[in-house]
Amino acid sequence: MTGTASPLAALPPGPPFERTRYDGAVMICGKCQKRDSGPSGVKAKDLRQDFRDALGEARRHLRIVQTSCLGLCPKKAIAVAALAPSNTSLLAAVRNKDDVRAVAQRLTAVNAER
Repeated sequence: MTGTASPLAALPPGPPFERTRYDGAVMICGKCQKRDSGPSGVKAKDLRQDFRDALGEARRHLRIVQTSCLGLCPKKAIAVAALAPSNTSLLAAVRNKDDVRAVAQRLTAVNAER
C-alpha cells in the first residue's frame, strides 16, 4: 500500500470529522506493563515523556497518548502504535529508551518525507 493515500485522507472536514491541530498520533498501550509477560522497569506513563523528549520539535505535530490494549501484546515490551502525518501506520515493541529513540527517529523521517 506504499504511495496510496488513505481513503480517510480524502474525507472533507465536517460532521462527524473535524480537523485537529495534530497531524498524527503516538499511542502507548497502558495494559502491557500490567501483564505477567510485560516489560520490567518500563512504564507506559514514563514512555509518554520519553517520546516527547525524543521527538523534540516534531512532537507538536503528534498527539502522544496512553491507551488501552492495542492487540500487539509483545513479550517483555510495551506496544506502541503511531499514525504518522503521511498516513503511515507503524507498530513497535518498545523495551527501552533506545527503542523510543528509534521509533521517534522513524516518525520524524516519515514526517520529513511528506
